[in-house]
Amino acid sequence: MSQPADHCSGKAAQANASWQLVPRQGINCGTLRVNLGQNREALRKAMSAAGFVPPKPGRYPDEDDFLTADKSTVIRVRYDGSKVQDIEFLAGSLKYQGVDLHRNTSFTKLKRQFKAMKLSFRHTKWLGDGQDCPKLAINIARHEDVGGDGDGIEWVILSSTFK
Repeated sequence: MSQPADHCSGKAAQANASWQLVPRQGINCGTLRVNLGQNREALRKAMSAAGFVPPKPGRYPDEDDFLTADKSTVIRVRYDGSKVQDIEFLAGSLKYQGVDLHRNTSFTKLKRQFKAMKLSFRHTKWLGDGQDCPKLAINIARHEDVGGDGDGIEWVILSSTFK
């Protein structure tokens, strides 16, 4: 039995889909892409076509929350005008070179894996919480960084304004 070419399309496939971090560009899952600078309407169409629940008008007009029907993947996107400025990965599987960045990991484990890859963290210089990985231009926060409990990952954020 063969797998579909795009493992992120369709509701049944999304629960097991793994997104890939592309540093300073965005995230990909098969042929589905969320890229910094991408047009808002084009992104909404692509995410909807892939089976994500269409975003509802929220309290913040400059952002969209994209969720799978089962809420196993949650991606918040902020815009500068009509272009993607920030990508917040809040739930699901996100990897970089085979390393889990969100699901099935902890910050302690991630630090150890990053050190082996010659990647390091610093205290954030552009957000209020979390740690920055300058080489990948991302911010990663633990649950306890934002008032929760534990060493699990709360978010992974990419931004066109990363400093």
